[in-house]
Amino acid sequence: MQIVLSNNERFSYTIKQVEKTNILGAAVAVLDEYFMTNSGGESYKLYKTKERSWHEMAEQNISMHKGILMKFKIIYRQSVSAQC
Repeated sequence: MQIVLSNNERFSYTIKQVEKTNILGAAVAVLDEYFMTNSGGESYKLYKTKERSWHEMAEQNISMHKGILMKFKIIYRQSVSAQC
């Protein structure tokens, strides 16, 4: 799948379910993982809960500007709404 931001930056992305565990190894959540790659080949991850809250693991998105992640979330939400 692909999303184009307002600045014409293109992101290809996949979605898969992942299980997050605590330090003891017990499952604490099942999240949708959005693995995104921009046109420059940089990769990022965002997570969404079943309640539709977005989360990110900062260490996985060190080089990513927060504004771009926010734009991705907004455009993704709009594209899903348009499909309904």
